[in-house]
Amino acid sequence: MCPLKDAARDAPNHLAILSKDFCLTFSELDSYVDQITDNSLIAKEANSLNLIAKFFSSWRKGASIFPINPRNPSTPLIKDPPSSSVLLYTSGSTSAPKIAILPFQALLASAESAIKAVDLRPNDQWKLSLPLYHVGGIGIVLRCIAARATIVLDDSPHITHLSCVPTQLYRATPIYKNLRCLLVGGAPIPNYPYTISTTYGLTEMGSMVTLNGKVMNHAEVQIDANKEIFVRGKSLFQGYLGQKSQNGWFATGDLGRFEQKNLIITGRKDWMFISGGENIQPEEIEKEMQALPFCIEAVVVGKNDPEFGKRPVAFVRAHQKFDLLTLQTILSNTLPKYKIPIALYFVDELPRKNNFKVDRFILSQLINNQLDQNMSGQKKASYL
Repeated sequence: MCPLKDAARDAPNHLAILSKDFCLTFSELDSYVDQITDNSLIAKEANSLNLIAKFFSSWRKGASIFPINPRNPSTPLIKDPPSSSVLLYTSGSTSAPKIAILPFQALLASAESAIKAVDLRPNDQWKLSLPLYHVGGIGIVLRCIAARATIVLDDSPHITHLSCVPTQLYRATPIYKNLRCLLVGGAPIPNYPYTISTTYGLTEMGSMVTLNGKVMNHAEVQIDANKEIFVRGKSLFQGYLGQKSQNGWFATGDLGRFEQKNLIITGRKDWMFISGGENIQPEEIEKEMQALPFCIEAVVVGKNDPEFGKRPVAFVRAHQKFDLLTLQTILSNTLPKYKIPIALYFVDELPRKNNFKVDRFILSQLINNQLDQNMSGQKKASYL
């Protein structure tokens, strides 16, 4: 059963979608969806009423939909797509992105679990701040529909819920007097004026797995001997397009540990590098750097070194520039010497993927192939 049909029956006059140009009740949105005749799989467009309607139209018809970033120059050719599913590109941290198959019911299970966790109530307003080609954007839409809350397409002074990636908050601080829940995927942001609820999630689990470290009701988490995180649950994806179906526990590639039943994410398995025989997890260094008042964002990658194999170097967005020696002196209070960056590159922006995550592969390529191999000390990268 399509959850929009349920909402239109139970709360027909509640506001479903709000825009600066129009507003629709659940009953009106339900009727709008019934009028959709476009049955194409590929939906290459920005967030809009039409895209939301296509999503629910596909659900009702037992079809699938594949939302794609409209800036993506290529359009994939999909033969024999699965039924009743959303197809989404995964981030592809070190390889070409895969296409994940997420049944509508799996996405709904994730949304229903989140509603209570984030205290989403009827007539609350959640800004659609993430794109619908991202699982986070789909999560916002489904949570609002299932909770009889309002999806805000652009802005409103009455926003109660907001989902962001750290990049969005670095660029602008939202000002909403009614804001009760600010969800941020990834690490906490030091000295931020709002209380932030941190989330850990992945496309393959239909969005959130934990909220403030607590595993959500629809998910299960276990950690193996190598500290890799495995997940399963009602929202688990069906598998990757063209590959065998996913059953049982899914290996996330993320590393973590439990502390007092809270899941602590320590990094990515494929981002770790070895320096002089020592394992370096760049996120540990980044966490220390981003706690500094003059640092906005830091990304650490390994630079090839004939003696050590790799050495850590840092790309930094900062409120004000600081020299390498100052950074090294501060970090020496909390990190061993081999984890302290040997070079510092100031940037105005960092390269990012479609899901807003920093593209570490590009930075690694730049530092090891395109930048002068003899550079050291304080530098400014100019790759954008």
